[in-house]
Amino acid sequence: MKLATITALVASLGLASAAPGLAPAKAVGVLHMLSKKWNYDVCNNNCALSGVAMPDVNTFQLPLENNYSQQCPPISISLPDRSTVTSQVCLDFVGTNLYFNFSSFPGYTTKAASVAWGLKGNVDDPSSWSSGPPSTNLPCTQGASGFVCVLPFASILGLTGSVATTDLLAGMCPNGAREALDLFLSFSGSAQATGSSTTVDFNSLPPCTTRDASGTCTASSTTQNYFEMSYRCSSCEAAPCASSSSSSTSTSTTSSTSTSVSTTTSTSTSSTASSSPSPKPCGFGTAFGYQNPYGNCKKSYTLNTQSGQGCNRWGWYETPSSQDLRSGIGGPLYVGAGGNDISKAIDVGTWSAKLNSQGRVVVTYALDAGYSLSEAHVDVECLPIDKCAPGQYTYNSGAIANLRTWTTSPIPYPPSCSGNNKVALIVHAAVNKLTSANTCPAPKCT
Repeated sequence: MKLATITALVASLGLASAAPGLAPAKAVGVLHMLSKKWNYDVCNNNCALSGVAMPDVNTFQLPLENNYSQQCPPISISLPDRSTVTSQVCLDFVGTNLYFNFSSFPGYTTKAASVAWGLKGNVDDPSSWSSGPPSTNLPCTQGASGFVCVLPFASILGLTGSVATTDLLAGMCPNGAREALDLFLSFSGSAQATGSSTTVDFNSLPPCTTRDASGTCTASSTTQNYFEMSYRCSSCEAAPCASSSSSSTSTSTTSSTSTSVSTTTSTSTSSTASSSPSPKPCGFGTAFGYQNPYGNCKKSYTLNTQSGQGCNRWGWYETPSSQDLRSGIGGPLYVGAGGNDISKAIDVGTWSAKLNSQGRVVVTYALDAGYSLSEAHVDVECLPIDKCAPGQYTYNSGAIANLRTWTTSPIPYPPSCSGNNKVALIVHAAVNKLTSANTCPAPKCT
């Protein structure tokens, strides 16, 4: 996308405007947001985006409710006896997308779900605001943990074609690391009660007009059936790229300005050329996370005990409870344990998993020196496992640029499983071995 187009887009969202925004959030809401750790896969481990403003998942607010902090707006089924059954839809930023994750209603199976959305505009620029209700429908698809809708940043910004990540972030954060965009939203769908053959409709709730001291809504709007959701942006706190890279860039852009600078550039280049070449990554094999037994208690189970697609292979899954994950679990990462024989495996590092403050699973990989990650996959779903192909897991990192550490974006943890089944966790990675040799060593068992 051309720079002029991006410049026009940011201008249309009010980057330069100093107009006042919406009413400030209550102090308790602000403290609540700032206390949370920001975790975003686009920022994690990406030195090139250090300091770049990005959407912050911990800052979702409801502008029509005095900027009340809420990441998971409620949805509700109204029953004939005037009682209600409630659930929620949690918003998340994953990659360059806004995710809507529908949680199941207790005692019901969700059959369909959709999101109606529209862009109101820049929170800080009233001249950019449009009017509701939301008019664009976004269908959802059934995932391992429920229905999920994916709204690309490009769609929110009205962009088409190939758009650089930095340009998408600039559009989503038109004011830098502060208030950003405001969206019109409403949720709807259908669900079927256990043992019933008929479906019932569900919808998001209208804006709350009164809340009690605990934050519970006690009265809602009777004239509006959609709500607004805004968010803030935060600066990516990834470590800056190595100074040698930035120095090279800096000197190359200024080398034509004077003879003395050109001399400096030449000296720097000579120094770089004389240094040892960087080790190259060679595909080494598949790694699975393993959790060591505790006493006589088995913690990891072999995938080949499951009948799902692609499960007839080596590898393990764990069955942690939410309480286990609140405390945190982890273990070694093994490559090449053909036949699930650990004595044949190579320990290449460690993994850990823990629930965050929103009750979502965050997995961190830490590889030993001499190894790096090329992909990371995590599956969190109810047993029985229906797929063991890593590309179909709940979380897929995409290509990773030869890094030893990686942290996933938050992954939904199922609130309940049918038939009292447990939740299964699979931690998988594609691992490189770093070598200075001209040829790569033979890969291990995958």
